[in-house]
Amino acid sequence: MLHHDENSASSPGWNPPAHLEARFGRKRRRPGTSSPCSHPLTNSNLATTRRQTLLETRKSLLRQRAAHVEKVRRARANSHEAVSERLLALQQNLSQAQNSRNAILAKIAGSCASEVAKAKQVAHEIRAKREEEARLLKNGVEERMLEAERRRKEVLRERRGKRRERGSSSSMKVDGGSEEEGDDAVAGSLQKIRLGAAKPTEMLKEEAAIHIQRVYRDYRNREIVRRFLELGLTIESVRDTSFEAISMKFQEEKVQKATARLLKLCGLLEHLDEGQVEIEKACRTFLSAFLILGHPGEVLSDDGENEKALITKSKDLLIAFESFLSSPTFPPDQSLFAAWDAFNTGFTSWKTRDSEILINTMVAQYAELDLIWQKVKDDTEKHVALDFKEGIRENQLLLLVRIRRLAGERTRALIRQAVKEARRTRLPKKEKGDTRPRATPTASDCNSVSTKDERSSVSSDTAAASVSPAGSPQPAETSAGVAGQSRFPPMEDGAIFSNRQIVHELALNKDFKLKARKKGGLEKMVEEQARRAFWDVMKEDVLERGELAKWIPGMAESVKGKLLRLLEPTGSLHRMISDSIDIQIIEQQCRVGSYDYESFFSFVLSILPKICSPARDEDVQALINDTDDYIHRLQRLFDVLELLQLDHANFLLMMSAQYVIPEAVPYERRLFAADLEAGRTTLTQTKQWLLKAKEERLEEARSRDPESANHPSNRPSSTVIYNHAFSSLVMSLGGPLALQEVPETFHLDIERIQTYREEFRGLVLGAAMGLTIKNLLRRDVRSSWKPLKDRISADLSSENPLEPPVIAQDLCAFLQETVATPKQVISHVTSAITRIATRPGSQEHQDPVVRVVSNRLRGFVLARLNAGTSKEKVRLATGGGDTLTSFGMAEWISEVGAFVERSVALADLNRNCYAIWYDGILA
Repeated sequence: MLHHDENSASSPGWNPPAHLEARFGRKRRRPGTSSPCSHPLTNSNLATTRRQTLLETRKSLLRQRAAHVEKVRRARANSHEAVSERLLALQQNLSQAQNSRNAILAKIAGSCASEVAKAKQVAHEIRAKREEEARLLKNGVEERMLEAERRRKEVLRERRGKRRERGSSSSMKVDGGSEEEGDDAVAGSLQKIRLGAAKPTEMLKEEAAIHIQRVYRDYRNREIVRRFLELGLTIESVRDTSFEAISMKFQEEKVQKATARLLKLCGLLEHLDEGQVEIEKACRTFLSAFLILGHPGEVLSDDGENEKALITKSKDLLIAFESFLSSPTFPPDQSLFAAWDAFNTGFTSWKTRDSEILINTMVAQYAELDLIWQKVKDDTEKHVALDFKEGIRENQLLLLVRIRRLAGERTRALIRQAVKEARRTRLPKKEKGDTRPRATPTASDCNSVSTKDERSSVSSDTAAASVSPAGSPQPAETSAGVAGQSRFPPMEDGAIFSNRQIVHELALNKDFKLKARKKGGLEKMVEEQARRAFWDVMKEDVLERGELAKWIPGMAESVKGKLLRLLEPTGSLHRMISDSIDIQIIEQQCRVGSYDYESFFSFVLSILPKICSPARDEDVQALINDTDDYIHRLQRLFDVLELLQLDHANFLLMMSAQYVIPEAVPYERRLFAADLEAGRTTLTQTKQWLLKAKEERLEEARSRDPESANHPSNRPSSTVIYNHAFSSLVMSLGGPLALQEVPETFHLDIERIQTYREEFRGLVLGAAMGLTIKNLLRRDVRSSWKPLKDRISADLSSENPLEPPVIAQDLCAFLQETVATPKQVISHVTSAITRIATRPGSQEHQDPVVRVVSNRLRGFVLARLNAGTSKEKVRLATGGGDTLTSFGMAEWISEVGAFVERSVALADLNRNCYAIWYDGILA
């Protein structure tokens, strides 16, 4: 069977399976070993190729491994070098640190050793000093005992000598034996001293002197402390004594001397000079610590951080001082010196700040008195000026002494600057140039101002009324003054003044001048448009159409009239202008077209420099140099003529004021009586105004009189009632002034009262804002903060009123720019300023700070209104600065002074004019 199989397997007819055939029939070759040749390779070539390929592959792998090994070796070598370098650097740093540590330790050890050596040396010196003191004390005691023993023996010897003279021999023996025994004892004591401390006589004397001085110093120190303790100055005793009494006690010479001696003994005055003034100042500073703790309310006017720190320093000083007095040892403990230095520094800083506030207040008072004198020195009643002069001079001297005591060498400069600034801002400003016309009327022609009853318009169409001298006789009904010669020229600015208004303004302000009325934006725009249209029409007719007769004669006549009103009727210039400018000839020239406007302008421009004031020379010269067309030059000519008319009118007012002002009150009184008699006015509003004020004052008097005694002194006088009514009219925080609220007696002052009310509102709101900001920032309300005041004034007095949030935002921005203000405080300031700046709908403001400031300012003005004598007025003016500073209005002293001055002037004039009717209503 096996044989059969073998034969069968090798037989040519056997076919293996397909998979075996494919396997055995597949060629085994590597890629790339085949030849491109079509002929088959031999077995030897194939093996060689395979071997070479294998060797190349192995070589390539080995080269790659060798390169990788070299790369790794190099990396490891480099890393080892870096680590070794770092280790070396670290070792060096550690070595340096160790060396530094050793050096520092050596230095500390050396310094400690030196300190220990110094301490040992000091201890050794102290020990030696104490041993020396003990030895000296012991020797001194022994010397005193020996000296006492010697003196006792001498006394006994003297007594025995007397007894020997009258005694027996036995007694003499006994005495002799006793004397010998005493001599032996003295000799033995001296021997002991020699054995104990063998010192020369000079050293013994020096030690005795030192001991005597020490005993004397101890006695003196105890005596100084005892004398101060006899004063009984403790915190409790100062608190139990009234402030006035303890202040007077501190000024006594005995207290000053005792305090100065004790402070010198303690060494607290070593850094001061030997001058008596410096010592007294230091004593007052030390005694102030008792006042600060005993009466803080009277000494400290605020409760700020500086005041609290000063109280703490005062307490520390007095605790250390009382601890020293309980067991006085000299020199005192260092805690007393530290407490004194801290208190002295804090007290000086606090006093300097208060001194600056006080100096500024007194300087403002001095300037206020100077302003009062500048305004009353030219008073027509000489005795009034003399009374004011005496009171003002006396108060100025007192202020000068106080200012010099605080400011020293700065006094003169401070007063000069304050007076200069007050005169510059408060006194009427003088014109920069001379506004008096060169061709002026004579003095005899300017002695009067028209006082006729009928209204005279100061315009181009109305003639001015004549003016009468004060002492001339007057008709009863037809005229309130005697006709004079002068005339007020017409004005072309549209303002209409009656003689009554002019006299009223002169009575309020002797330097009153006519000025162009300020126009609002809309009114000014309409006027400019109308003027432009007028001149454009004239220019079109004259220059383009040639219609000269329509315009030129009228313009020439107007120019002629204006020039003639500026001149005296009897003057040569008046006659020359009347003859030279002939309107009929000008009309004829215009009809025939031969009018020469250059000759007209040449003549007018040659006249203007002769009649204008020096202040208008530039305007006239500019007109002369103008080479524009005829219409433009004519327009400028009319503008210059209006300025000349204004100067002429003001000059006549200035010349006539001295005659008009004395007659102003009776003149206004007569005109008002005539209006009442003719039924042109009534007293209805005046009665309601006064009776309301009277009821308020009576109600206030009844509230102060709970027992209903109704004493005559408690009843308000008519003057007090009038001043109260006036203050309620002028000083109000309400809205705009209603016409029905104004009494008939103030019909000439409606705009003025409205202005005063706005000014009062600005003062109150500004002061309330400043006071609120100071309180929120914890600043002293008495201190002046002028930049803040200027910012508030600018916000409140802007032409376009700002809204309350805008004002608050602006003030907060100012605070952030000038001082470090926390955000929380800024939010409080914003809400407070917005609340204050909001205008109330009623008379009462909702903010409490505004109400307080308003009541204080109203009371301040009322006190000035109620002042009767000149001395009382000067006294109130002198203390006004202190009062306003205590109100927190230190920055507003000048503004309040100006407001009070104008209000008092208006109240006095109105009271003098209408007192007859006021007294009748109040009666």
